[in-house]
Amino acid sequence: MFHILLYFWAILPISLWVWASQEHFNTNINDEQLRFEKYSFNRFELKHYRGKVKDLFHFAHDNYLHKGYPYDELRPIACIPKTRNFEDPDDEITNDVLGNFSVTLVDSLTTLAVMNDRPKFAEMIKLIEDTFPNKFDIDSTVQVFETTIRIVGGLISAHLYATDPSKKVYLGEEYKGSLLQLAKDMADRLLPSYLTLTGLPVPRINLRTKFDPITIELVSENNAAAMASPIFEFTMLSYLTLDSKYADVTRYAMNKTWALRSDLQLLSMSFDPQTGQCYSQISGVGASIDSFYEYALKSALLFNDEGLLKIWQDAYNALNTNSRADWFYTNVQSTTGQLQTLWIDSLSAFFPGLQVLAGDVEDAILKHMMALKLWNTFGGLPERWEFQNMAAFEVSRGSNINDLRSLVPLEWYPLRPEFVESTYFLYRATRDPFYLNVGVTILESIETKFKHKCGFGGFQDVTTGEPQDRMETFILSETLKYLYLLFDVDNELHHTRDNVLFSTEAHPMWLTPEVINNYEHNKYFNDTVYKRHLKACHKRDRGSAFNENKRSFVGGKLRRFAKSLFTTDQKPKEDVNQHPKPEFKKELTIDTSSVHEQMCFSMPVGNKDKPEWLHSHILSHFDRLFEIDRRYNSSLIRPEHMKNEVPMEIKRGFYEKWAHDKFSHSRPMPSTESLEIVLDLPGECQLLRLPDGSIHRNTLGGRTKIRLEQIEPGKMDVYGRILNPELFISARRKDLFKSTCDKADKLYTPTLLYRATVLNGIYLPVGANLTINQKTVFKTQSEENTFRNLFGQNSYNQLMLDCIPIINLLMQ
Repeated sequence: MFHILLYFWAILPISLWVWASQEHFNTNINDEQLRFEKYSFNRFELKHYRGKVKDLFHFAHDNYLHKGYPYDELRPIACIPKTRNFEDPDDEITNDVLGNFSVTLVDSLTTLAVMNDRPKFAEMIKLIEDTFPNKFDIDSTVQVFETTIRIVGGLISAHLYATDPSKKVYLGEEYKGSLLQLAKDMADRLLPSYLTLTGLPVPRINLRTKFDPITIELVSENNAAAMASPIFEFTMLSYLTLDSKYADVTRYAMNKTWALRSDLQLLSMSFDPQTGQCYSQISGVGASIDSFYEYALKSALLFNDEGLLKIWQDAYNALNTNSRADWFYTNVQSTTGQLQTLWIDSLSAFFPGLQVLAGDVEDAILKHMMALKLWNTFGGLPERWEFQNMAAFEVSRGSNINDLRSLVPLEWYPLRPEFVESTYFLYRATRDPFYLNVGVTILESIETKFKHKCGFGGFQDVTTGEPQDRMETFILSETLKYLYLLFDVDNELHHTRDNVLFSTEAHPMWLTPEVINNYEHNKYFNDTVYKRHLKACHKRDRGSAFNENKRSFVGGKLRRFAKSLFTTDQKPKEDVNQHPKPEFKKELTIDTSSVHEQMCFSMPVGNKDKPEWLHSHILSHFDRLFEIDRRYNSSLIRPEHMKNEVPMEIKRGFYEKWAHDKFSHSRPMPSTESLEIVLDLPGECQLLRLPDGSIHRNTLGGRTKIRLEQIEPGKMDVYGRILNPELFISARRKDLFKSTCDKADKLYTPTLLYRATVLNGIYLPVGANLTINQKTVFKTQSEENTFRNLFGQNSYNQLMLDCIPIINLLMQ
């Protein structure tokens, strides 16, 4: 069913196998003391790093057990517990995650399973059983989403490990199913949050009293990720308990959340769960919306669900059309697709890993590179970074401005896992040692910068290097787990035939054929409260604004042609409800620097006689490796504590071993300019990608965004090539359908042409065309007339914009 989607460990053929590098070790010492040459990345070296990660985990885990348990977290510097704010129940920043339910103990359990530490795994399960004799009967108001992914997800995943005979930590008869019962108890305490008029969950609930002590301010706004994402853990719970209420209630909420999207298929970030009213019309891939995309795809795969797959495909296509930039996804206005904010956040670093799962490895490499450059700059990923900031120009010129926070309005980095996660997925897909080197760099930073007396903490401020005295549970559950798996090539997860998928909290989940068959034949739904609830929700949907065919309250329809040009320095619209107008805007300037300027650093390379296959593809064939450094040099300003750090991709030992001098070079910066054309038409976007990278379209339905490069002889184009004057000699500017261009020819230089380089976020390689079937593209004569008024067409069947041919945009 999902033949176009591949699991991450089998997406690409293995382009190189790093284990073939020669091991260097002293034969006079025993096997446990085997030595290796750093960056060889042979099995001995990877085993060494894997052991280091395991030791670091146990260091922090043991300290938590002795100095933090039974409270939720341990402060790594002060070595005292970090607890919820018992004095102020409305302290949502602290209390959303810290529910006084030993969250570090539960959330870290599956990391022990992944590390095959069966004795410790069994010991911690017994401790959890002893800790919760009355299950989760706790007077704590907590966030539903965070509690679901950390507590419910952690318990379900650990239960799978404990009951699966194929897993090394399988406990057999000594385990009686307590974790599943605890997961069910917690889910039952969270599920009433869905009992709203819309079926969308409120963000918080009290585990004992439900809503009694909760103020309206704590439940009046919820984000898209929190409203939709519990579908993954709750559906898993239904499969394991046979009670389908968990799956049905959360699936309804997922569908309802998706129904709130705009006509551009873009989902806003936050809503009132009681009414569906939109609070923030920003759309992107970062905080507040990230897990929506993640769980649409992962739930489709794990539960074999065509409907969820369609949601993912439509959402991803909309993102690529409206939000995808070269190196990251921008935050756009959901009803217009126009740039809304000038920042990206650290949570968006997870998205390359999701792209790998979806098979889009090519773009995942680009988006991961942005996170890498942020790490090089700040030593971690700031919670929010502005890719364009006027004050940054003053900082970059060395002025007295001493406030780098203009670049990082949210300045902390709590050792989040998203960058490590994407690194892991990209390595599993490509086997490129480049990503092993990223992992080594992160590991060394954890050892030297983030390790404290009792655990690990990130930066409170990336601009100063001030340490953060907090060890969030995801450090043990995700950051160290993904780092361990990156180096553990023999881990059972990498060789299993189970359809293993990681939750957003990195808890492995899988379903066996026996479990699936049992659920399909024996599931039940006996809870009358939730049966009546869903029945009432469906009844209210008929004729309401939430109906799939009546989403007009989200934003007006954009069923018209619109032609506009956007600039990379465009400021966000102050009126978030303003729609784009069908006129030209300011041109987009890509770069006008010298065409001869190169971005590669001067570095010695390794042995010229090394085999051509024994190198990193990224170092040796990715000619845009330093483009980000150039393009965002005014915003990637290193703080003082990072002045002496060497960027991870050019560390001498790594670069010498894995860069091949025969291939390694950098693409020159273009001296051309680019613009974008946007068309909005009724129908759905349909396109066919051809083997040579060309794209064919039978229709122009939906939103079509085309990036055009304005090319002139002698300039450097976006592909790093000097444009040959011969390309311009035979250009034809006469229009086949009208005489407009006949009189205007003298106004245009024959040395100016356009070339399409990107369509709806898809990059066209050199020589690729964008072709349109003129027999099927127009549904009515009115559509064709409108199209002809915007575009001309010459005798080569090239479309023309203002009488200038677009040389690779053809009507056929």
